[in-house]
Amino acid sequence: MFVLTRRRWAVVSLAVVLAAALVTGAVWLFAVRDGGGTSSPTDHATTSVTPGPSSTLGGEPTPTSTTATTTTVRVYFHRGSADADQVEAVTRTVPRTAMPATAALGQLLAGPTEAERAAGYTSFFSARTAGTLHRLTVENGVAYADFADLRQIIPNASSSYGSAALLAELNATLRQFSTVRSTIYSFDNDAVAFYSWLQLVTPRVEGTNAVAGVYAARQFLADVAGMTDPAGTAFRVVGADNAEVDVYPRSENGAPVKAAVTTVSLRRGTASWSVTGAATATIVVDEPARAATVVSPLRVRGRALAFEGTVAVQVLGGPEAAVKRLGEGFVTGGGDVSRPFEGSVSFSPRPSERGWVVFAERSARDGSVWRLTAVPVLFGPSSQ
Repeated sequence: MFVLTRRRWAVVSLAVVLAAALVTGAVWLFAVRDGGGTSSPTDHATTSVTPGPSSTLGGEPTPTSTTATTTTVRVYFHRGSADADQVEAVTRTVPRTAMPATAALGQLLAGPTEAERAAGYTSFFSARTAGTLHRLTVENGVAYADFADLRQIIPNASSSYGSAALLAELNATLRQFSTVRSTIYSFDNDAVAFYSWLQLVTPRVEGTNAVAGVYAARQFLADVAGMTDPAGTAFRVVGADNAEVDVYPRSENGAPVKAAVTTVSLRRGTASWSVTGAATATIVVDEPARAATVVSPLRVRGRALAFEGTVAVQVLGGPEAAVKRLGEGFVTGGGDVSRPFEGSVSFSPRPSERGWVVFAERSARDGSVWRLTAVPVLFGPSSQ
């Protein structure tokens, strides 16, 4: 009887030990699968990006995870697939930050680590592109990421596969945050420069940040003034709701001609920028005055220094995207020094409509607009 009791006790004891081991293993397995700890470069997941709700100006999204001293975010690279849109995530832990999207983008621009590359991760981004993020702004659900010019660092990204691969990594890294539903990228605030580099159509840029301001200036110059390919755009704030954008024509090799600057003036509204005028130092307009009501024939007067002294004058009306030429002519200033000009231009009257009078110097090389002054006006009834 005593022997049988000891055997039963041994069996019961063994069962208790095995049960405890099973419970411990289950708890450990649950902790690993639930995301406890930092994943290694081989712990990855294919992206499935879902746009989130809007955020306000300057709002930073919520990080993946945060401790008292660190923030963990995901960064997306390519790994083995021939599909340019197929990217996989690695986790990066950075010092605690209230700007996790900026931190994630900074980690992406640094490229895969040595261990990640050994595990098969690839990217156009590397140590050469680290630190090239100027700023990240989130406005109404749109993330505006502005970079230094990367065209000379990663020229192969302009191929069809390269552009898709580059955008896949950028978009996945930013859209992991629920407050980012779409993205706009730019070089030195110029979105057209970024998307032209990738041989893509520039998406419409709306908003009240610097990238939207440069875009508004470029659209005005193209639609109203006929300056379709300016170089070296530079944005600066000049008041609470005012800004200026400096643009330059291009030399034969494409470099900006800094001596021929045109400055576009902007006013910030509740949701976008509007153009209030444009000016170059070599074409000074005294008449018509800004916001004057003008009739045909229009009297023009001022001073100019231009190639052979010639300044082309156009009277334009209608919305900027569908502007109509109402009349045109030319005046003559100085070709060697600034000299007075005076003349008149007849145009088709458009009562109660806003418009522009554009004074432009054209390139001696190809006739493109070199620099200009644009004056906003209102149209009155014709005096003819």
